Amino acid sequence: MSMPAPQPGILQIALYVGGEAHLPGVAAPLKLSSNENPLGPGPAARAAYAAAADSLHRYPSSDHAALRAAIAEGHGLDPARIICGAGSDEIITFLCQAYVGPGDEVIHTEHGFAMYRISALAAGATPVEVPERSRVTDVDAILASCTVRTRLVFIANPNNPTGTMIGSGEVARLAEGLPGGCLLPRWWTRARMW
Repeated sequence: MSMPAPQPGILQIALYVGGEAHLPGVAAPLKLSSNENPLGPGPAARAAYAAAADSLHRYPSSDHAALRAAIAEGHGLDPARIICGAGSDEIITFLCQAYVGPGDEVIHTEHGFAMYRISALAAGATPVEVPERSRVTDVDAILASCTVRTRLVFIANPNNPTGTMIGSGEVARLAEGLPGGCLLPRWWTRARMW
Protein backbone atom coordinates (compact mmCIF):
# COMPACT_ATOMS: atom_id res chain seq x y z
CA MET A 1 0.00 0.00 0.00
CA SER A 2 1.51 3.34 -1.00
CA MET A 3 1.29 6.48 1.08
CA PRO A 4 -0.58 9.49 -0.33
CA ALA A 5 1.64 12.26 -1.65
CA PRO A 6 1.30 15.86 -0.51
CA GLN A 7 0.29 18.58 -2.94
CA PRO A 8 3.05 19.93 -5.22
CA GLY A 9 5.13 22.53 -3.43
CA ILE A 10 4.45 21.39 0.14
CA LEU A 11 7.85 19.73 0.56
CA GLN A 12 9.56 22.93 -0.65
CA ILE A 13 8.28 24.86 2.38
CA ALA A 14 10.78 25.23 5.21
CA LEU A 15 9.45 25.54 8.77
CA TYR A 16 8.49 29.18 9.37
CA VAL A 17 10.54 30.88 12.07
CA GLY A 18 9.31 34.25 13.28
CA GLY A 19 11.73 37.14 13.35
CA GLU A 20 14.25 37.01 16.12
CA ALA A 21 15.25 40.13 18.01
CA HIS A 22 18.57 40.70 19.73
CA LEU A 23 19.48 43.83 21.62
CA PRO A 24 22.56 43.98 23.84
CA GLY A 25 21.56 44.28 27.48
CA VAL A 26 17.85 43.58 26.86
CA ALA A 27 16.59 40.13 27.80
CA ALA A 28 13.35 40.20 25.81
CA PRO A 29 13.25 42.98 23.19
CA LEU A 30 9.93 43.71 21.51
CA LYS A 31 9.52 42.71 17.89
CA LEU A 32 7.53 45.41 16.13
CA SER A 33 7.43 43.23 13.00
CA SER A 34 5.41 40.76 15.10
CA ASN A 35 3.08 43.54 16.28
CA GLU A 36 4.28 43.34 19.87
CA ASN A 37 3.09 46.25 21.97
CA PRO A 38 5.39 47.63 24.69
CA LEU A 39 2.36 48.79 26.71
CA GLY A 40 0.32 45.60 26.58
CA PRO A 41 -3.41 45.58 25.88
CA GLY A 42 -5.17 48.92 26.32
CA PRO A 43 -8.07 49.55 28.71
CA ALA A 44 -10.72 49.14 25.98
CA ALA A 45 -9.26 45.76 24.93
CA ARG A 46 -9.15 44.58 28.54
CA ALA A 47 -12.77 45.68 29.08
CA ALA A 48 -13.91 43.89 25.90
CA TYR A 49 -12.13 40.71 27.00
CA ALA A 50 -13.70 40.90 30.47
CA ALA A 51 -17.14 41.50 28.95
CA ALA A 52 -16.71 38.39 26.78
CA ALA A 53 -15.49 36.21 29.65
CA ASP A 54 -18.84 34.46 30.07
CA SER A 55 -18.99 33.42 26.40
CA LEU A 56 -15.35 32.53 25.67
CA HIS A 57 -16.27 28.83 25.74
CA ARG A 58 -18.62 29.27 22.76
CA TYR A 59 -17.42 28.88 19.17
CA PRO A 60 -17.37 32.38 17.67
CA SER A 61 -19.17 33.41 14.52
CA SER A 62 -16.84 33.12 11.55
CA ASP A 63 -18.60 35.68 9.34
CA HIS A 64 -17.17 38.71 11.20
CA ALA A 65 -20.35 40.57 10.19
CA ALA A 66 -20.11 43.33 12.80
CA LEU A 67 -16.43 43.99 12.06
CA ARG A 68 -16.96 43.93 8.29
CA ALA A 69 -19.89 46.36 8.66
CA ALA A 70 -17.80 48.73 10.80
CA ILE A 71 -14.89 48.66 8.34
CA ALA A 72 -17.27 49.21 5.42
CA GLU A 73 -18.98 52.14 7.12
CA GLY A 74 -15.71 53.77 8.11
CA HIS A 75 -14.21 53.50 4.62
CA GLY A 76 -17.23 53.66 2.33
CA LEU A 77 -16.91 50.06 1.17
CA ASP A 78 -19.27 47.18 0.46
CA PRO A 79 -19.12 44.79 3.47
CA ALA A 80 -19.74 41.85 1.13
CA ARG A 81 -16.33 42.54 -0.44
CA ILE A 82 -14.45 42.46 2.88
CA ILE A 83 -12.95 39.34 4.46
CA CYS A 84 -11.42 39.16 7.90
CA GLY A 85 -9.00 36.64 9.30
CA ALA A 86 -6.74 35.79 12.19
CA GLY A 87 -3.92 37.97 10.89
CA SER A 88 -2.72 38.38 7.34
CA ASP A 89 -1.36 34.81 7.22
CA GLU A 90 -4.88 33.40 7.18
CA ILE A 91 -6.13 35.78 4.49
CA ILE A 92 -3.08 35.14 2.28
CA THR A 93 -3.75 31.41 2.66
CA PHE A 94 -7.45 31.91 1.80
CA LEU A 95 -6.53 33.84 -1.35
CA CYS A 96 -4.04 31.21 -2.51
CA GLN A 97 -6.43 28.35 -1.76
CA ALA A 98 -9.25 30.07 -3.64
CA TYR A 99 -7.44 31.46 -6.68
CA VAL A 100 -4.27 29.51 -7.47
CA GLY A 101 -3.11 25.97 -8.03
CA PRO A 102 -0.63 23.96 -10.08
CA GLY A 103 0.39 25.84 -13.22
CA ASP A 104 -0.46 29.27 -11.76
CA GLU A 105 2.02 31.94 -10.63
CA VAL A 106 2.00 34.21 -7.58
CA ILE A 107 4.20 37.30 -7.74
CA HIS A 108 5.79 38.81 -4.63
CA THR A 109 8.72 41.16 -4.06
CA GLU A 110 12.13 40.01 -2.84
CA HIS A 111 11.85 41.53 0.63
CA GLY A 112 8.13 40.89 0.99
CA PHE A 113 6.35 38.87 3.64
CA ALA A 114 7.47 35.21 3.72
CA MET A 115 3.89 33.93 3.76
CA TYR A 116 3.37 34.99 0.11
CA ARG A 117 5.83 32.32 -1.06
CA ILE A 118 4.78 29.75 1.54
CA SER A 119 1.06 30.02 0.75
CA ALA A 120 1.69 29.90 -3.00
CA LEU A 121 3.71 26.70 -2.61
CA ALA A 122 1.10 25.19 -0.29
CA ALA A 123 -1.54 25.76 -2.98
CA GLY A 124 0.67 24.10 -5.60
CA ALA A 125 1.38 27.37 -7.44
CA THR A 126 4.76 28.75 -8.49
CA PRO A 127 6.00 31.73 -6.47
CA VAL A 128 7.75 34.36 -8.59
CA GLU A 129 10.10 36.65 -6.66
CA VAL A 130 10.53 40.07 -8.26
CA PRO A 131 13.50 42.31 -7.39
CA GLU A 132 12.95 45.60 -5.61
CA ARG A 133 14.74 48.85 -6.32
CA SER A 134 16.66 49.97 -3.21
CA ARG A 135 14.26 47.87 -1.09
CA VAL A 136 11.21 49.62 -2.63
CA THR A 137 8.51 47.84 -4.65
CA ASP A 138 9.33 48.19 -8.33
CA VAL A 139 6.04 48.40 -10.24
CA ASP A 140 7.74 48.11 -13.62
CA ALA A 141 9.59 44.94 -12.55
CA ILE A 142 6.33 43.40 -11.31
CA LEU A 143 4.49 44.22 -14.53
CA ALA A 144 7.39 42.85 -16.60
CA SER A 145 7.24 39.58 -14.62
CA CYS A 146 3.53 39.00 -15.24
CA THR A 147 2.60 36.18 -17.61
CA VAL A 148 -0.64 34.55 -18.70
CA ARG A 149 -0.16 32.26 -15.67
CA THR A 150 -0.05 35.11 -13.11
CA ARG A 151 -3.10 34.95 -10.83
CA LEU A 152 -2.08 36.89 -7.70
CA VAL A 153 0.33 39.75 -7.04
CA PHE A 154 1.17 40.41 -3.40
CA ILE A 155 2.80 43.58 -2.16
CA ALA A 156 2.86 45.08 1.32
CA ASN A 157 2.62 48.84 1.43
CA PRO A 158 4.34 49.91 3.60
CA ASN A 159 6.53 46.86 3.24
CA ASN A 160 7.36 44.58 6.11
CA PRO A 161 10.22 44.29 6.97
CA THR A 162 11.77 47.20 5.03
CA GLY A 163 9.28 49.92 5.98
CA THR A 164 9.44 51.39 2.45
CA MET A 165 6.32 52.22 0.48
CA ILE A 166 5.05 53.40 -2.88
CA GLY A 167 2.43 56.09 -3.42
CA SER A 168 -1.22 55.44 -4.21
CA GLY A 169 -0.58 56.48 -7.83
CA GLU A 170 1.97 53.67 -8.22
CA VAL A 171 -0.41 51.17 -6.61
CA ALA A 172 -3.15 52.28 -9.04
CA ARG A 173 -0.72 51.99 -11.97
CA LEU A 174 0.15 48.46 -10.87
CA ALA A 175 -3.50 47.46 -10.56
CA GLU A 176 -4.34 48.92 -13.97
CA GLY A 177 -1.36 47.23 -15.66
CA LEU A 178 -2.03 43.69 -14.47
CA PRO A 179 -3.28 41.10 -16.95
CA GLY A 180 -6.93 40.06 -16.87
CA GLY A 181 -7.68 37.31 -14.38
CA CYS A 182 -5.01 38.56 -11.95
CA LEU A 183 -5.81 39.85 -8.46
CA LEU A 184 -3.97 42.52 -6.44
CA PRO A 185 -5.36 42.13 -2.91
CA ARG A 186 -5.87 45.32 -0.92
CA TRP A 187 -5.17 45.11 2.80
CA TRP A 188 -6.76 46.98 5.64
CA THR A 189 -4.76 46.76 8.81
CA ARG A 190 -5.34 48.91 11.82
CA ALA A 191 -5.99 52.42 10.46
CA ARG A 192 -4.36 52.01 7.05
CA MET A 193 -5.78 50.97 3.73
CA TRP A 194 -4.04 51.08 0.36
